[in-house]
Amino acid sequence: MPNFWSQDTRRRTIAWIVGIVLTIALIAVSAFLMGGSPPSKIVLATGQPGGVYDSFAREYQKRLGAQGLKVELVNTAGSVDNFRRVMEGKVDVAFAQSGTYQTVSDPERKVSGLAAIYYEPLWIFSKRDIRIEDKMAYRPESVAVGPKGSGTEAIAKAIIAEQGYDVVSPAIVNLTAAEARQQLIDGKLDVAFFVTSYRDPGIMELLRHKDLRLTSFRREAAYTRKFRGLTPLRLPEGLLDLKDNIPPENITLLSPSAMLIARANINPRVVELVLKVAQAVHSPGDLLDPPLKFPTLEGVDVPINEAAETYLTQGESFLSRNLPYRALRWVLLLKLLLLPLVAVWLPLVRLAPLIASWRKGRWLKRYYARLRDVENRLATARWPNEVRDGIIELEALRGEVQLISRKLPLQQQQDVYHWRLHVQLILIEAAERLDRMDAATAR
Repeated sequence: MPNFWSQDTRRRTIAWIVGIVLTIALIAVSAFLMGGSPPSKIVLATGQPGGVYDSFAREYQKRLGAQGLKVELVNTAGSVDNFRRVMEGKVDVAFAQSGTYQTVSDPERKVSGLAAIYYEPLWIFSKRDIRIEDKMAYRPESVAVGPKGSGTEAIAKAIIAEQGYDVVSPAIVNLTAAEARQQLIDGKLDVAFFVTSYRDPGIMELLRHKDLRLTSFRREAAYTRKFRGLTPLRLPEGLLDLKDNIPPENITLLSPSAMLIARANINPRVVELVLKVAQAVHSPGDLLDPPLKFPTLEGVDVPINEAAETYLTQGESFLSRNLPYRALRWVLLLKLLLLPLVAVWLPLVRLAPLIASWRKGRWLKRYYARLRDVENRLATARWPNEVRDGIIELEALRGEVQLISRKLPLQQQQDVYHWRLHVQLILIEAAERLDRMDAATAR
């Protein structure tokens, strides 16, 4: 008896373990297929402190925080550094400059592009008597190409190399935008490259300086064909300041696009929310960016994130459109929990009574088999003691079944009563046979 129930307990425990393991497995599979539950926090890589990336990042942080997504900002050296941080999993989203992805190695495609968000012109300032397209020798440390690991450095060195200059020449120096601007004004530099928005106050400061020249590209078509990440961008005379006539003439710039990039496995709901904020911030346009052009997939030279492509071509998903991000997180988390409930526990609950009924029916067959064995021994018994042993075994069987029957459901009690009637019938026959044997012995 104790062995029988300990075995039953073990089976019940195994069933629970199997159900729990299946639940965990289904939660893991559904989380993988659905991208998991949207996180409550992301890390956003910006750029140099005080730069335009940093400024836009703070606006994103404020707007995303109001939607329920906390944003931690991380200052970096620039685009190339941002790509590396995304590939290493140190940040979730980052600003980057088009044309710089080719300078990093990403064989596992860990980086995905979300959108181009605005034009980020390449500004090349030089002393007034210097034209960078005129091949000339530069003084040591007189050509600033941006910080090490920045997108500015990547595009500056590419253009310098295309013009036939040695990118490891002593003339090349890595400086921050602030350092390059000051040394250019002080006359320590001959040329400085900057990739930034026209909103950057440092650009306006350089444009107003009488001893400096902003390079206008005459062969923009040739450059843009050689460098796919660049777009010709024309600044009409006086566009940036009509009063002071800045620029003083029509200028043609080459412009990469500022992009949003992210981990390839970033949650799709985060992508939608980030792009929704990007639309609010960038779609109005400005002096250089046409209204409603950004964010866009045009100019993104990084493998496009599937959720970003869906959002920018088809719009928001139904849930994102109708639920705030805070509620959306809980709804998607609930879906992760309900899927195992529906797929595992609902069938399990419905099948459990049938399985239990089948298992409980097996014991009755075993007891009928034991009853038949005792009956056969009684039928062949030749001595009274053999009959008495059979009667004792029948009584023990009846006691076991009475204990078991107390734990059985009502629908199985009928089978128990049938078994007890059969036991009683055999007991009566055995008792009668024993009386006859005892009487025969007494004579």
